[in-house]
Amino acid sequence: MRLVLFRHGEAGVAARDFDRCLTDQGVTDVRKVACSVADKLNGATAFVSPYVRARQTCAEIQRNTDLKACHELPLITPDDDPLQVIDWLGQQESESTLLLVTHQPLVSRLISLLLDGHEVGFYPMATASVTILEADVWAVGLAKLEAVIHAAELE
Repeated sequence: MRLVLFRHGEAGVAARDFDRCLTDQGVTDVRKVACSVADKLNGATAFVSPYVRARQTCAEIQRNTDLKACHELPLITPDDDPLQVIDWLGQQESESTLLLVTHQPLVSRLISLLLDGHEVGFYPMATASVTILEADVWAVGLAKLEAVIHAAELE
């Protein structure tokens, strides 16, 4: 199974963190990264944080790929528990690809747990970055790293 972790694009300011919207650069970066991994995302089922910037990121991904479906998932917000996300992943049907559109610090903590079995690993995820993992079972320490893509590295 494949898990694509996509951190939202660059966001502006708002009175509440929940309400922050993507900047023009954020939209451009998300589009660039989505197009670069479209072959990995076509047919994927997406789950997105309810935060505005994450929903906007998922909408931009949908415009540039062929996602099967997109669902809101409240447990992938910035400060959620990555162990709960791993438990949730373990309950999902064995679809070929799942996409999570999420935030820091959750995404780096989740990557570290899935790859290394602890949260000590260093996995920086700038805005509009993607990490692709593979695993037979989603559990602590059992995933393998397939790719890491940062918008800043793409032309």
